[in-house]
Amino acid sequence: MDSELIDKAIFSKPTNNAVLLALIGLALCYLAFARLRNRNPKTGVNPPPTAPTFQTPLPLPFNDASPTTSAPHPYRPFQHGPNHITMGIRKLDWNDWIEMDANFLPYHATKVAELEKDLPAHVQCADDERTRDACYETLEELVRFLTHRYPKVFWLDGGRLGNEATGEVFSWPAGSPTEALVVAAKLVQDDVILMVERDDGQFHLDAGAVCLPGFWRLREKFGLSLDELHFEAGVPHYEQKLRKSMNRFFKSMTPEKAVTRNNFFIQIDDGLHWSHRMGDQNGDEVASWATADSADLKLEEIYFRSERQTLRRLPRSGALMFTVRTYFEPVTVIAKEPHVPGRLAEAIRQWDETVSVYKGKKHWEHLLLPYLDEQHRLQVENDVLQEHVEREFPY
Repeated sequence: MDSELIDKAIFSKPTNNAVLLALIGLALCYLAFARLRNRNPKTGVNPPPTAPTFQTPLPLPFNDASPTTSAPHPYRPFQHGPNHITMGIRKLDWNDWIEMDANFLPYHATKVAELEKDLPAHVQCADDERTRDACYETLEELVRFLTHRYPKVFWLDGGRLGNEATGEVFSWPAGSPTEALVVAAKLVQDDVILMVERDDGQFHLDAGAVCLPGFWRLREKFGLSLDELHFEAGVPHYEQKLRKSMNRFFKSMTPEKAVTRNNFFIQIDDGLHWSHRMGDQNGDEVASWATADSADLKLEEIYFRSERQTLRRLPRSGALMFTVRTYFEPVTVIAKEPHVPGRLAEAIRQWDETVSVYKGKKHWEHLLLPYLDEQHRLQVENDVLQEHVEREFPY
């Protein structure tokens, strides 16, 4: 349509040059307006790369009788061979966006306790139109998914949203962005983080419902850009190997292309919501392995902490939505699984010095590695490895 208007302006037969110039001027103004109307009128930030008409595919109903009795997925995201520094993303099956299992109720209880103790410490939303809309959209997307994926648990009836597993009933729709995030936190086992693009062209952590972070505080990260988050956290090799690819990937994400990834850490206590050996949850000192207290550490206190992260672009607001689901088990439990102790020990030994410092290796290696080696030796001697096929990554 734009080119057609220009063609008519140039190739018609005007009565004088003034008319010709006027038509050309109108055509150029139309083109400029067409471009400007596709930008956010308040921020100038580009809209999502695809049309806002995209609708998240509805998931298939969960097959099992009750998702709250299903065993958690045994994610074991470590491999044989060299430790390559990559984003490690995989395509997300929309049916598996939000996982629900037998840990739902204890996770929910911990999240509710944290929210009641100090809600502002766990829920934040920047006061701008796009971020507020992203908070509402987050809850809308979650409710649409959950009521179709787990219809025996979640229901929506007029102005009420219910959870049969907990007996909770929420007002629908949410009355404020903060309320939307609080409800979202109570509906899923995941933490939720929203990255919103600002005028500087960077995505910033401008909203979140973070109840189970383990060793970081939302107030320390709130408002930081993607680069600032990674630099502040000291993510290994971010500048050299990840920065350009991550920024490029974030910019190019479209609503229909969601991804997932897994990671893992070793934790030296049993705090799902907060690792107390890393520092005071309510303190001002940034928690890190530099502040960790591993004195008198025992093997039974060492936990395997794994995250399943999903990332998608919300179609209406254009915000990037992260979900972070934590899986948390004693290493003495996962080391009983075939192939796991040997492969985990191998993966840890492949870390370079930068990764080793970032993951606190010096605090626990003297206990964990000999134990894993011994468990691997026993599995070899008892033909466990021959009897069980090793599963593919990330299991």
